[in-house]
Amino acid sequence: MIINEEQYPWLATPTTSSSEIEINRARAALQNHGAAIFPNFITIDAINEIVKEMSSGSAKLEDQAYTTNTTHTPYLRDINSIKYPSNSIYNHKTHTIVASTAYDELSNNSILKQLYNDPRLLHMVSSIVNGNNNQEEDNDNSNKLYLSNDPLGCCSVNVFRPDYYHGFHYDESEFSVTLMIQDASDKESGLFQYTDPIRTKNNNDLNLSLERTADAFPKLFAEHENENNHDNDNPPLPPPKLHTLDFRPGTLLVLAGSKSLHRVTKVNGNRNRLVAVLTFSRRSNFCNTQQTQKMFWGRSISSETTDLT
Repeated sequence: MIINEEQYPWLATPTTSSSEIEINRARAALQNHGAAIFPNFITIDAINEIVKEMSSGSAKLEDQAYTTNTTHTPYLRDINSIKYPSNSIYNHKTHTIVASTAYDELSNNSILKQLYNDPRLLHMVSSIVNGNNNQEEDNDNSNKLYLSNDPLGCCSVNVFRPDYYHGFHYDESEFSVTLMIQDASDKESGLFQYTDPIRTKNNNDLNLSLERTADAFPKLFAEHENENNHDNDNPPLPPPKLHTLDFRPGTLLVLAGSKSLHRVTKVNGNRNRLVAVLTFSRRSNFCNTQQTQKMFWGRSISSETTDLT
């Protein structure tokens, strides 16, 4: 058994009132705070099997994971000082060092592959982000969810070795689903932090400027304003609230990653922090850009089809 059916029995009965209550709670959390959290979503045995796959054998997957050590913008795009102000958040530079195991490196019978392809998970995520059950008879295909078509990034594992971290950024996908597999041995490190949603669905420039550019979050958002709407009747926006997730092994997170800035703080201790990333999309052929594939896995093996609407 992979999913913790004892704690989440309503997943087997999606049309019941108990299921509706849980889905509505999760949807409200996602819309209002950018994240819906499901502790102990998978069993302890499933967690142990995933850790074993990542850490055992002569060629340990966690040791072979490709490392990204790069400076990037929150949008994971090149600097564009012509279109956006040099001090805008679009052009703000931050740093990331993280390793990742791609989907095609996992074994065919991997617990993670089984979980990713479990229709109950797709159904749950669809109900949370869309408010429907994703059934075939739904004629509104704009609300239907699909598994990602990315052979590398549809379901991958981020490996945060000691001293690794992920700078503030938005995801290319509208939302992301992540699963904590193994946390850092230093519980005060490797923290997942995120803001309430501060970016609209089609707002690519965000309309936020940075008076100071600094890596520390309080300084990063110490002086920002809405450039288009800031006047006497519309004072500067307050700094977005930063949430720190209680992200323990087995916890599943549905994150509005394209709307909420998020990061992982530096990992300390003697154990890798392992987090699976499961990608869903409103397009049947969604794939990360070649730029993103090369950034996180050192290679690109598919075309770019990143339109999420």
